[in-house]
Amino acid sequence: MKRILSLLLAVCLIASCMALLSACDSKTNSKNFPVTVAGTEIKEEPKRVVVLNDAFADIIMYMSYETKLVGRSVDCDQLTLNVLTSVGNASDPALDTLESLNPDLVISDNTLSDKARNKLDEAGIPIVTLVPATTQDEIKQLYCDLGSALGGKEDGLKKGEESYEKLFNLLKDYSTTTSEIAVTDAYLYLDEMGNYCTFAKGTVEQMIFNYNGAINVFSSKETPVFHATETTDENGNVTAADEQYIRYASPTYLFLDGTVAKDGTITSAVYDKLLNDPQLSGLTAIKEGRVSFIPRRSFYRPGVSFEETLFSMIDTLNKDEAAAEEASANPTEAPTAAPTAAPTQAPTKAAVTEAPADEEVDQEVDYDESVDNGDVNAVDSNAYDENIYN
Repeated sequence: MKRILSLLLAVCLIASCMALLSACDSKTNSKNFPVTVAGTEIKEEPKRVVVLNDAFADIIMYMSYETKLVGRSVDCDQLTLNVLTSVGNASDPALDTLESLNPDLVISDNTLSDKARNKLDEAGIPIVTLVPATTQDEIKQLYCDLGSALGGKEDGLKKGEESYEKLFNLLKDYSTTTSEIAVTDAYLYLDEMGNYCTFAKGTVEQMIFNYNGAINVFSSKETPVFHATETTDENGNVTAADEQYIRYASPTYLFLDGTVAKDGTITSAVYDKLLNDPQLSGLTAIKEGRVSFIPRRSFYRPGVSFEETLFSMIDTLNKDEAAAEEASANPTEAPTAAPTAAPTQAPTKAAVTEAPADEEVDQEVDYDESVDNGDVNAVDSNAYDENIYN
């Protein structure tokens, strides 16, 4: 009899504990869900998520929410995500494959086709549509939105805010750590027309690049493109040729859009063009082997890729101590105007008549809180370059 009573008491105790745990879990869930993000209500914490935008995936990984991911678009090619099922193109995913993953949330950008959106709506799958960030304010808002969508209006929002602060504090710390390196650098890529380009003043990508601690010789450039010849737009505005400004600035280090395979094979259109350019192939950075390759897309992925990119640049800048000492003794500064005397090798194309002076980029941006009563909405973005994720 005593034995039966003991068993009954044990069963009652276990049931009480389970009820208590269930109540605690319900209480935790109720404080976080439902939550509204970018106009979409998420009723319960998502467990199976498909992400279609690589920048959003990067933030999700940085917040350690990648364990919720079950699928991705082909754009999300970060190595950590290779184990996930690919659903194809971000704008027009393979819907049968996507639905077979049984997602309880899809995170997309505004390129998702109406056809795909309607099909997912019919299947009852919530879609959170966010806009890729072009400012630091917008990056913070993305962290808040994605954190809230995946973890809830209290816990998730807090995690998003803390992850954002952690990332940008890290960037600032490493920028300070390397501030004694008095060398110059620059980043170059090619646009769709094959023109040399760099990161323009005031953009997130230039802000991230400037955190490496070196002096960006193009930090004052207002537009990304270097023009080989004088151009006139439809309004009659004349843009002077300034491609040779790259040669005049002659950065100590060049970071180029491209990749290096394990066997050492370099894939970089801008590097190939530089090597075959009679005016720029003689740049000091090229002749002395101070060239590194970082895919341009890394600067538009504001999470783990930002961190990895920063470490890569700092590692490159610290490798050649002799170059740093030489540059410290004779620092190279970008000219405020093109040289008036004929250069030792006359350019075949018109040179810039006045090059902008270096300026310090303001990296601190005030954040306008837009989270209220659990309704977390993405901020309205300014028109952004649709090609930045190409």
